[in-house]
Amino acid sequence: MKRLTLSHLEKDMAMQNNNQPTINVVYVEDEPSIAQLLVSGLGLFGIRVYPVFMSAEALLENMDRKEFQEADLLFFDIRLPKMTGVELAKELRNRGEKRPFVLVSAWPAPDKATLEELQAEFLPKPFDFPDVIHTIQKLTAKM
Repeated sequence: MKRLTLSHLEKDMAMQNNNQPTINVVYVEDEPSIAQLLVSGLGLFGIRVYPVFMSAEALLENMDRKEFQEADLLFFDIRLPKMTGVELAKELRNRGEKRPFVLVSAWPAPDKATLEELQAEFLPKPFDFPDVIHTIQKLTAKM
């Protein structure tokens, strides 16, 4: 598979999107600096990350918000306070959520069976933006 570089991605996304965000991501992260990194980094590629809920419980309490309803992808940090990102993904799947999930962590990935059960992808932190963009493109191509 051809490895994409930032310059190729920037050109492709700019041509496709005319610098307008077309992919919306909800990201549940309890560390504001990491959340801001993803918000800023993906914004360069025309991907809007919003809102950044600080906990799984906050997301579950705000599922009626327009931002959640219009999201194309759902990113969850695995190590959240109280309910983990894996537990959140299981809860949402049990509620019938069909959108793609991306679990992120500086810790090791969940086992393959868990990722398959949740129909989720895993991305390690710190983020490698070409890998993040590739994962987003792969998941949105299926939509």
